[in-house]
Amino acid sequence: MTLRVKADMWLARLWWHLPRTRALGTTAALAPKALQPFEAIPQYSRNTWLKMIQILREQGQENLHLEMHQAFQDLGPIFRYKVGRTQIVSVMLPEDAEKVYQAYSIYPHRTTLEPWLAHREHRGLRRGVFLLNGPEWRFNRLKLNPNVLSPKAVHKFVPMVDMVARDFVQNLKKKVFQNVRGSLTIAVQQDLFNYTIEASNFALFGERLGLLSNDLSPGSLEFLHALHSMFKTTTQLLFLPKSLTRWTSTLAWKEHFNAWDVISEYANRCIRKAHQELRFGNPQKYSGIVPELISQGVLPLDAIKANSMELTAGSIDTTATPLVMTLFELARNPGVQQALREESLAAEASIAADPHRVTSDVPLLRAALKETLRLYPVGPFLERMLNSDLVLQNYHVPAGVLKTFQVETQEHEDVQMVYRFVLMPSSSPLLTFRPVS
Repeated sequence: MTLRVKADMWLARLWWHLPRTRALGTTAALAPKALQPFEAIPQYSRNTWLKMIQILREQGQENLHLEMHQAFQDLGPIFRYKVGRTQIVSVMLPEDAEKVYQAYSIYPHRTTLEPWLAHREHRGLRRGVFLLNGPEWRFNRLKLNPNVLSPKAVHKFVPMVDMVARDFVQNLKKKVFQNVRGSLTIAVQQDLFNYTIEASNFALFGERLGLLSNDLSPGSLEFLHALHSMFKTTTQLLFLPKSLTRWTSTLAWKEHFNAWDVISEYANRCIRKAHQELRFGNPQKYSGIVPELISQGVLPLDAIKANSMELTAGSIDTTATPLVMTLFELARNPGVQQALREESLAAEASIAADPHRVTSDVPLLRAALKETLRLYPVGPFLERMLNSDLVLQNYHVPAGVLKTFQVETQEHEDVQMVYRFVLMPSSSPLLTFRPVS
C-alpha cells in the first residue's frame, strides 16, 4: 500500500504587484561599452526606515525575492545598493557569476549570521564552517568534507536516514487509517520539520530523539522547542543592525541566547557520550558523523561541537521546506505523481536490499527534487566579498564590495513565499493523503 498526496486549491496572490512578466532589462539601459566607475552602476533606492519598520512588523522580509526580481527588471542585470555602511552589488547573469567565482581565492569571504555569531562570541565558543572565513574556514571544511559530503560518507549514513524515513511513512499511514474518512488533510510542514530534525540528529550523533512519536521525552521536547525558538529569533534579529536590536529586541536576544544554550548543551552531552564509548570500547559499526570525527581525531572536540551545532541548525529548514514544496507540486501534478509512484514501486526491491541504490534507481525522483529546488530555491541569493577589483558589465567593482547574485526561477510560483531564515511558504499548504491500493 502506498500513499497519494493531493493539495487543496491554494492559489495565492503572488506576483499581483508586479507588472506583466517581460524579458529582463527591457526597461533598463544597455550596459555601457566603455569602462565605467563604480558610482555609475544603476542604484536601487528604497526607504530604509520604512523597510526596518516592515521587517520588525513581519519578522522577516516578505516578497524579498520578488523585490529583487523587480529591481533586475527595472535596472538591468547589475545594480548596487547600501545596507547600513555596506555597499552591495547584485548581478544575475551566469557569465557574471562565473567571473566572481574565478576572482576570489581559496578563502571565499562571506557575511556571517550576526545573531549566531553574537552568541558564540558572548559565550566564548568556537565557530564552525557556517560562521568562519579565511584559512580557518578552509581547514575545517577540508576536515569535514570526507565525513559529510563525500560519496563514501553518504554511503555510511544513508541507511540511518532511510530508517527514519520509513518510520515517518509508517506513522503517516497509521494516521490515515485511523481517520474515519479514510484520508488525512494536514499542514504537513511541522511533521516534516520533526522528520528532518530526527534524521539529521541520527546521522550526526547516532541517536534517535523520538520526534515521530506522540509521547516525547522532556529532553527531546526541550531540544525541539529550542530549535523553534532559535529559528524564530534568528528571523527577528537577522535583518536589522545589532546596534538597533540590542535596544528594541532585548527579549528576542534573550530567547535566542537561551535557545542556543540548550542546543549547545545537547551537543555537549552527545559528544561526551560518544567520546566515552570510544574510550571504553572499539565499535565495529558506523554510528554517525560526530562519533566518526571523534574517532579520527581530525578536529579538536570544541571544533567538532561547533560544527555539529551549525550542521544541526543548517540541515533542518533547508530540507523540510523543499520536501513540503515537492509534495505540493506533486499534488498539483497527479500525472507526475503517478509516474513517480510507478518508478518507486519498480525500484522498491532493489532499494530495500541496498538503500544506496536510491541515488541511481529513481532518476525521475531525483529530477523532481531538482525541479523543486529550481522553482523554490532555498536561498534567494548567494553572496561573496570580492578579494580583488573586478569588471562586471563594463562597470568597475572594487575589492571588498559584497556581491550577491540572484537565483531566479522561470515559472511563477502559486504559493506566497517569504524570506525568513530560508525562503519558505508564508503558511503551510494543506495536503491530503489517501491510501492507494
